[in-house]
Amino acid sequence: MKSFEMFNSLPPEVSDLYVRHYEAPSLTEGQVLAAFEETVERQVPSDFRNLTADVEHPTAVYVGKYLAHLHISSEAASQGIEFIPIEDATKKHEGFMRVLYERAVHSPYAEKYSNLIHAINNVGMFIKIPKNVRVSKPFRIVYILDRADETVLSKVVMVAEPNSSASVIEEIHGLPEADGCVFGHHSHLFAMDDSQLKHSTLQNMSHTQIYLANRIADAGRNASTMVVGSVLGGSVSKVRVDSSMHGDGATTNDLEIAFGDDEQRIDVTANLHHIGFGTQGRVIAKGVVKDKAKSIFKGIITIEKAAKNTSAYLAEHAMIMSPEARAYAIPSLEIMTDEVKATHSASVSQIDPEQVYYLMARGIPEQEARKMLALGFFEPVVSMIDLDEVRWGLRSLLEGKWGGVVTELFEEPEVTITSLFGTHYKYRYGK
Repeated sequence: MKSFEMFNSLPPEVSDLYVRHYEAPSLTEGQVLAAFEETVERQVPSDFRNLTADVEHPTAVYVGKYLAHLHISSEAASQGIEFIPIEDATKKHEGFMRVLYERAVHSPYAEKYSNLIHAINNVGMFIKIPKNVRVSKPFRIVYILDRADETVLSKVVMVAEPNSSASVIEEIHGLPEADGCVFGHHSHLFAMDDSQLKHSTLQNMSHTQIYLANRIADAGRNASTMVVGSVLGGSVSKVRVDSSMHGDGATTNDLEIAFGDDEQRIDVTANLHHIGFGTQGRVIAKGVVKDKAKSIFKGIITIEKAAKNTSAYLAEHAMIMSPEARAYAIPSLEIMTDEVKATHSASVSQIDPEQVYYLMARGIPEQEARKMLALGFFEPVVSMIDLDEVRWGLRSLLEGKWGGVVTELFEEPEVTITSLFGTHYKYRYGK
C-alpha cells in the first residue's frame, strides 16, 4: 500500500526548515504490528460510565479498538445527520473516501505518521452535517486506552455541507495501567461554503504512551473552521495541524496548548495556508515546561498568489519553569503576493522570579504561586475557546496536572466541571 511505503520511507520531519528542531518517537516493529491485532470486546470503565448515559450529545466511546458505545438521537438522525464508524463510511461513501485517501497520500501536508494512520487505521468516525442544518450539541468521540502495548490509530472525517455548522470534541484518556500504548489520530474537517466547523482535542494520556496527531481543516467560500489542540500527557507527542482557506472570505482559528513535565517531549507544528481572496487565519500556541521536559512550537504562514487582502497571524510563546527544561518557538512566513497583512511573534522565557516573590509576599506558598502564574499564562488562550465543554475540560486537566480544584481559580460559577463531565474528566498523572 502506497501510504505504508511512505511511512517507511519518509523522515520524521519532512520540512527542511525544521530538520534540526523536531521530536519524534521511534516506533518498534512490535508497536506497528500491534495495530493489526484482533479487536477484543470490552466494557466502558466505571469512571467513564457517565458517557453512556449522555443522551444530549452524539457520543462514541472506544475502549482500546472496540467501539463500546455509540449514540445519536433519533431527532438528529431524522435530519439526515450521519455519525457512523469510519469502516461503514468507506462502504457507504466509497467514491468520496477513495478520493480522500488519494488526496491524503499525495498531499503536500503528508508526513510520516499520518501515512501510518492512513495505511492501517483501526478505529474512527465519519460525521456529515446536511445542508442548512445547525447542530447545537457537540459530537463527542472518546478513546480510552486501558491495556498495555496496544496501538490505536483513528481516522475521523467531518463534512459540513453549505450553510451548516457543528462542533466535535475528541478526548484521549490513557489509563496508568496501559503502559507502552501508541495512539494516533488523523482528523480531517471539510467546511463547505458558508458553513462552520469546530474541532477540539483534549489529550489526557499517561507518560508511558506515545501520541501522534495530524489535523487538517479545509474551509470553502465564507466558511470558518476552529481547531483547538491540547497536549498534556504522552512520553513523546508529535502534532501537525494544517489549516487551509481555499474559498474566498474563509477564516480559521487554531489554538494550541502544551504542558510538559518530567521528561516529556512535545513537538507541535501549526500551519496556515491562504489560497482564496480575503481570507483570515490565526494560530496562537502556548506552552509551559518544567522538570526536564522539552517543547517545540513550529509553524508557517503561506500566502498564495491569488490570496490578496489576506490577514494572517501566528504566535508561539513558551514559559520555562525549571532550569533543565527546554522550549523552542520557530514561526515562519512564505508570501507570494502583495496587499496582505501577515504577522508572527515568538518568545521563550523563564518564569519571572519577581512575580513569584510578589505572590509569596502576599502569603501564597511558592508552589501555589508558580502554579497560578503557569495557569494564568495559558488563560488568555483558554478563554478564547467558546465551547464550555472544551474550555472547562481543559482548565480541569491543566489544574489537575498541578493538583487542586479548578473552580477555585476561575470566575464562571454557573458552569462546573462535574455538571459538564460527571466524574471522568480528571488528570490522573500529577505529582
